[in-house]
Parts: sequence; structure tokens; C-alpha cells
Amino acid sequence: MEDKKIAVIGVGGRTGTMFAQELSTSAEILGITRNIDKKVMINKGKESFPLNCRIISDEDWLSNNFLPDIIFLSTKNPVASTLKYYYQKCKEKNIFPDLVLSQNGIQAGQEAIETLKEILGADLNKIRIVRVSLFNPIDRQEEDTIEVNYSLPIRISFGVIWGMGDFSDLFQKAGFCFTEFPREQVKNMEFSKLFLNLIGIASASQGLSIKEGFENRESFKEEVGSLKEYIESVKASGGQFVNFPRYPVKLLTWFISVLPIEILFLFRRFFAKIIYAGREGKPKDLSEINYYNGAVVDLGEKSGIMVPINKIIINRTLEQIKK
Repeated sequence: MEDKKIAVIGVGGRTGTMFAQELSTSAEILGITRNIDKKVMINKGKESFPLNCRIISDEDWLSNNFLPDIIFLSTKNPVASTLKYYYQKCKEKNIFPDLVLSQNGIQAGQEAIETLKEILGADLNKIRIVRVSLFNPIDRQEEDTIEVNYSLPIRISFGVIWGMGDFSDLFQKAGFCFTEFPREQVKNMEFSKLFLNLIGIASASQGLSIKEGFENRESFKEEVGSLKEYIESVKASGGQFVNFPRYPVKLLTWFISVLPIEILFLFRRFFAKIIYAGREGKPKDLSEINYYNGAVVDLGEKSGIMVPINKIIINRTLEQIKK
């Protein structure tokens, strides 16, 4: 069987570069980027080496006789305009590649379905759309070269949200550690991953690490308050929380829901240890705050839940980003 052809959009960024490298062992990869001036290097804990795939600009990707079976979209939110650009070109070539989405937050999947319905019409039924949640922390430095740092194994959860057929072969062949969720549970997968992403944002918005923020009573209180608002919003929307390997989200959300802040404060080092170990000390990225706490605000408004703490965190973060 021939290897799949995968166009990874967003190479040069953290997630796109990592997926392009790790999938190159099991598929033919074309890396697509808007920045092709610098060499892209990989560091997995030992020495650095060049990214193992061909990289071209986003203007030339279909002119190189590379017709992808899969588009792996690893750019940041929102996804609509990017999908319109690439899938309009695919439609003109009469090709209909499957789509894999690795964006943070809870909006990318539905946004992708609505966008591709608009572009492809009935041809949307020819493809699968797969939602991926990534658990590996990834770091990126850029000077004369772009260097992306991460560790193995790659740990993901995923689920097919549109179309039929199994998608696990690709990840299994690449050696990923994965958990597959049925379609009816993918939204709950997204809710649960966002819960993990939210932990530490209140502290980071004050310039504190997770350890520092959890040691400070007022900062910890804000952390817990923002999570309580989110848990209430998810439940009011009809959503649930699910567990991931290494991350007992159902237990954590239950603790936060039922225990008073004074009791939770006693377990602060336990919570910090779980999250800090999973992130391997990487700093919290606040650039997508509107798709983290902003998603909580949107969900709260739709569900009739007040989320004042999350609004405070957003405003503080946006002020910090402006500086």
C-alpha cells in the first residue's frame, strides 16, 4: 500500500512542524508555510536536525503535482479563511482530501464543517473531518533558524466529526499514543481538553508560573473561580467531561465543583504537580486567549451562566499582550 500524501499547513510553527516531522515516518509529507526563508530544525532532547520533509510556500502547494489525501491544518484559530483558501483550490482540481484539525478550543470543528459546506456543497460527503487534541508541550525558538523542541511519544486524542471510516491507522503507523472518541463524544473531548488548557491562564495573566500562582491564595482563588464558571457553563450546555490517559479530568472537575476553596487550597500542590508535569515546564501561551477564556465567555452567554472571572482574565491578558 502506498503511503498517504499529507499536506501539513503551518510548518514553521510549533504544532505544524512537530506533526510534519512525526508523520513523515508513515506518510509522504509536504510542509506548507508562509515563511520559507529560514531553515526549520527539530530537537527531541538530543541534537538538532533538519525537518524531514519538503517545504513550499502556500502559493505553490498544488503546482508541484502533490495532490494530498489529507490536509493537516495546524495554523491558529480561526480556521474559516484558511480553509476557504485551500479547499477552493482543491475543488478547482477536483480533489477532496480529508481534513485534520489540531486547533485549541471548542470552536474549530463546527467552524470547519460550516465553512466546507459552503465551499464544497454535496461534495463535503466525500471527505472526513477529524478533530485532534494534542497533549505534548512544544517549544519554539527563532533566530537564524527555527527550532522546534518536544519529546516523545506523541500523545493525542481524536475523533471523526464528519464522514465515515476509521482514521486510527495513520496515527498507529506513526507510533502515536492515542485515544479515539466516538463522534457523539468528540465535543466532550474538546470540553475536557479546554479545561486542561485553562489551568494556569489566570496565573500567567499575572506574570506567574503555575507553581507561583497556586502558592498565592488570591491567584489560586481566581484559578479555581474561572474553572468553576467553565464547569457550570459546560454542564448547562448539556456537555460532560471525559478522562484522558494521565489526566483524570472527570475527577478534577468533580473536586472543583463540590469542594470549597479552603479545602481545594490544601490540594494545590497536587493539582500543580499534575499539570506542571504534563507541560514539562513550558510557559503558558496566552496568544489565543479569545479561544480559551473567550470560549468560556461565549459558552456562558449561550448557557445562561455568569462568567465574570473569565472576563477579568481576558481583559488583563489583552492589556498584558499590548505592552
